[in-house]
Amino acid sequence: MLAALALLLSPPAWAQNRANEGLTETVLRVPLARGSTISVLVSQRTGTTPRTAVLLFAGYPGILYLRETAGVPVFEMGGNFLIRARRFLNGDKTFTVAVDCPQDQWNNCDDGYRMSAQHADDVKAVMDAIATQTQADKMYLVGTSYGTVSTSFLAQALQGQIAGAVHTATMTNPGNGRLAHGRPMANFDWSKATSAQLFVHHKNDPCFATRYDSVLARKGSVPLITVQGSDDARGPACEARSAHGFVGRERVAMQAIQDWITDRKLPDTVGEP
Repeated sequence: MLAALALLLSPPAWAQNRANEGLTETVLRVPLARGSTISVLVSQRTGTTPRTAVLLFAGYPGILYLRETAGVPVFEMGGNFLIRARRFLNGDKTFTVAVDCPQDQWNNCDDGYRMSAQHADDVKAVMDAIATQTQADKMYLVGTSYGTVSTSFLAQALQGQIAGAVHTATMTNPGNGRLAHGRPMANFDWSKATSAQLFVHHKNDPCFATRYDSVLARKGSVPLITVQGSDDARGPACEARSAHGFVGRERVAMQAIQDWITDRKLPDTVGEP
């Protein structure tokens, strides 16, 4: 998630088929006032009409290059936790909207953009389009790893316009220059947002930039759900197939997010140790 090589490649066809199993999906291109566009992947459990939209912000670099080929959605970063597990966040009450970076940001969807009023305006344009195109009357934001730069700043910029924000594998420790991105998170204060917020974090997250103990120390009054265990953790620490990407615990992590969104359930931990 934090390493560029981790998620730039699409997963094999079988992985994509599992990720969208049971879903009806469309690509929506939203025009922006400055002349660019931002594309989103709208996923709904087939046969349902949910009213709560959950906007997903993937990990580094967060650029999906979302497009359609012969009417079929095509995109990069299919291995990212939120993207590969999106089917678990789709149900009778909720559907997902995977948010790409705007086309004019495809070269570098960086900290400066994610902190900006322009980013908030772009996401508001997405929200307006989703409200028009679907039956959604409530919007949540969910980010993972580098995507939590977006959800953290947007929770403040869009307060009063969103129902809440969920930060998973949250960046709290960019490492004194070890990373060229995520540095605004070193001193970020989540308490400044009035929007409802939730942290979801794997207890054994091995990534230096998203340490579990750092989230515990800095979360303030924002509640935290701790994910435990892993059936198949592998790969580099800050990439998608380690506990950083909730590997083997995708379903329970997403179920915890959905239960909080729909019923404000707050278990201390989910998953087996």
